[in-house]
Amino acid sequence: MPHMGFEQTTKPDIDYTVAWIKQLHAGQTDHAGKPYASHPQRVAHNVRRVFHDCSDDVVMAALLHDVIEDCGITATDLKQKNYSPACIEIVSLVSKDPLDERDYQDVIDDLIASGNREAMMVKIADNMDNLHPRRVEELLQLDSKKAARLGQRYRQSLEKLCHAIGINKDRVFGLIKAAPSAGHEVQDARL
Repeated sequence: MPHMGFEQTTKPDIDYTVAWIKQLHAGQTDHAGKPYASHPQRVAHNVRRVFHDCSDDVVMAALLHDVIEDCGITATDLKQKNYSPACIEIVSLVSKDPLDERDYQDVIDDLIASGNREAMMVKIADNMDNLHPRRVEELLQLDSKKAARLGQRYRQSLEKLCHAIGINKDRVFGLIKAAPSAGHEVQDARL
């Protein structure tokens, strides 16, 4: 396993980032009570499924997309880990301050207004995983009202983001429906 200290001098790669996010998200669960660390891996996999030519910085940002919100990591920490400025900007743009009381759609509108296509790509991939049929079904069994509310939020977000970067929303929704359901896990960094 890669060394996880903050004195890193080489540029991190995807394998390192997968190992680090597993450590950071250890013990966390998603809305359905499932281990959270699998979510960012699926988001990274989604970003590669939709945007085949995306850079490794985008994939690493997809892996890191929740570390500021959920793990107490800062942009400065990411800089100390030697992540690229582009990766750090993406992660910062898709992160919402817990004290921010704006509506989710307002946050999405601000992301679109930033003009950062790569950050929008990561948010599309994130929303795709949040709408995965298995995740939706698991949440429906626990809290049908919350599942309906979140489903509407993520569908609206995906439509806006797809329009903003000029990709076919029907293709994206089709990829969600066609996503593998058995296991619904991505095998480490085979991104």
